[in-house]
Amino acid sequence: MKYLYYTVLLVLFICQCRHKKENTVTQFSGMPEVPSSIKKEHEYLLEKIHAITLFHDSTSLAAVKLYDLMQHHFKEEENFVLPPLGLLPLLTSAKLPEQSKAVIQLCEKLKSQLTHLNVEHQLIKAYMDELMLAAAKDDHFEIIAFEQELQRHAKTEEEVFFPTAILIGEYLKLKPL
Repeated sequence: MKYLYYTVLLVLFICQCRHKKENTVTQFSGMPEVPSSIKKEHEYLLEKIHAITLFHDSTSLAAVKLYDLMQHHFKEEENFVLPPLGLLPLLTSAKLPEQSKAVIQLCEKLKSQLTHLNVEHQLIKAYMDELMLAAAKDDHFEIIAFEQELQRHAKTEEEVFFPTAILIGEYLKLKPL
């Protein structure tokens, strides 16, 4: 039992010694931050499509349009859609953020922009379809995996991230400020 206690203390100590970027729980002061796992996925998807823009054929031309739209779309999401998700660790410990009013405003903006975001998802899908046609002509079959990753990401946003962010705003409205 004594060794278990020391092991737990050692693990906790090591976890606290990591750089802030390596912490598994998003920490913030002021407004909440986009969870690092989502931010990394956005970066990964942008890196993948950027690499495709560097091809020297019609595939790259189609990829440039998609890359530009994805950059714009991800920036919007990271500005007002995804930050409330950074509150989940805090909310699960039954604590409320000091900036609840500002978070509620972000969630209200998401509700008002939900149709716009879904239209952007449809446009991203249309651009991806164009990219897939060009890739098939240019024999870039490796792009199929990227298409599947992007579809999965969009579906996760629509089915999980967007509703959860709205739910966080509704939850905070019920709590005394």
